[in-house]
Amino acid sequence: MTRIRQIDDLVVLGRAAPEPISDGRHTVCLGGYSDTLGYVRLYPTQKRMKELQRWNVVSVPVESAAPNDTRDESYKIAGSKDEWDILHRKIEKIGSLTKSEQIQLCEKLGVDCRHRLNENHISLGMVKPAAIHGCQLKPQDDPTYQVTLTGERQEGKSEYPYKLYIEYECENCLAKNPHNQSCIEWGVYQYWNKNDDPEGVIDALWLNDDDAHHYFFIGNLNHHRTTYIIISVLRFKEQDMLIAGVNTPSQPGLDSF
Repeated sequence: MTRIRQIDDLVVLGRAAPEPISDGRHTVCLGGYSDTLGYVRLYPTQKRMKELQRWNVVSVPVESAAPNDTRDESYKIAGSKDEWDILHRKIEKIGSLTKSEQIQLCEKLGVDCRHRLNENHISLGMVKPAAIHGCQLKPQDDPTYQVTLTGERQEGKSEYPYKLYIEYECENCLAKNPHNQSCIEWGVYQYWNKNDDPEGVIDALWLNDDDAHHYFFIGNLNHHRTTYIIISVLRFKEQDMLIAGVNTPSQPGLDSF
């Protein structure tokens, strides 16, 4: 019998770009943190679920992920397939974090390194960049899309002409060379939908802003578990950091593009 448990304190940290799957659903992977459960990955979720905005605290019933996803942090919303059309009714917004609470949570969590996560077989984590060396938009080969059973074209991140890569060093980094990870934050693709200048997304993420502090919420890929990507770019201004009681020098802007 499927065991269902209720998470009452899940903080939404990020959502990846929507992807179509073979049964016609257009789904989003969500990552968050629970004081009682730790890091949580929810997949699939619906595209438009206002309760699941970043920094919301939600209550949601979950069960084990699909059999092909054995990562400890992975779950799915209870009844996510059979009750897909009413899935939003299962999620209750409890509250949302203030700016200071957001920063304090990032400071608490932002101690990971991709190497440490990989060595310990942990699929989600938070890194705090000590330096961001650059960003690159890499062209994608032959963008593809899927068509649903009703003939509707559904786009996923693989159809966009570019992928955004960020090169950085994290604090107390175990890597010999800087990390260079792709960023699949939904906001990146929303920016490209609305703007004609693809490189403008770098400014939109404040990645060249000397007055900004960043944290990267990262996770690995189910079928390539040593490969980690950036799920969400969390960013704050220096003044907000000071108000939150975090007195650190500003991170330098991009070394190069």
